[in-house]
Order: sequence, then structure tokens, then C-alpha cells
Amino acid sequence: MANSLPLLYLDSSVPSAYYNDHDRERQIVTQQVWHQKLPNYHLIISNITLKELGATKNRKRRKKLVALVDRLDKRMLTPTCIALAYEYLKDLKIPKNDAFHIAIATINYCEVLLSWNFTHLVNDSNKKRINDINLNKGYKTITIISPNQL
Repeated sequence: MANSLPLLYLDSSVPSAYYNDHDRERQIVTQQVWHQKLPNYHLIISNITLKELGATKNRKRRKKLVALVDRLDKRMLTPTCIALAYEYLKDLKIPKNDAFHIAIATINYCEVLLSWNFTHLVNDSNKKRINDINLNKGYKTITIISPNQL
């Protein structure tokens, strides 16, 4: 039977916030969303998400982060994703990994990209430009929001 849940992509900021006790408010929101709302979605992460989480310096925290996302559906950065990411990078001043997250989510038909990254992802100007590029390249638009907007 095909999975009927909508696809939701998590960048590394969401699982990172789950254990981030330096921003208690964000941690509480993330944990509530994780347990109350995310079960309504088919969750997707990528090898980029895993690489970023794996770069966490604190070994104990890194182990908890990897365990948190261990059973989620993992997608790879492909040449098609890289090509789309470079289209974003031509038009947006964002880090390459953020462009990769957007491209992986778009190419894999995710309806939502969930992120705490307000600087590069969850802002109206970039979201419009991202979706203009997606439509221009023949892809669907993607909803980019923070956990407290889900």
C-alpha cells in the first residue's frame, strides 16, 4: 500500500533544536511538534542532514541526534539535486548546504521543508524566489516553514 501521508523534509536545525537546551523555548516547541504533529507526516532527511548532525562536536549529543533521526526515510544528494541547487545559488545568497536541502526536498516531492533557519530558508523573500525557480524548472512549489508554523 502506498504511503498516503504528506512528505515533510527536515533540515538539521529541527533535530538539533530537539536537544538544544540553550534555547529552551525552541526546544520545547520542537519536542511538542515532533511528538504531536510530525506523526501526521512521512518524514524525510538526507545525507546532508546526517552529515551536519554528525559534525556535532559533543559526542553524547551527536549520538542522541543520530538516534533521533535513525529510522527516518533518508534520501541522497543526486546529480539532479545538485543541478537544481545551483539554480538556487545563482539567485540566492545562501550556503550551499541550504540549497542542497531545498533541492533534495523539491526533487523528492516533499510538500513541506521544516527548518528553524530564518536567515536563509524560512523568510518570505527567499521562499518566493525558491518557488519561482521550482516552477520555472518544472517542479512543484514547496512550503518552507518553521516548526511553530506547522
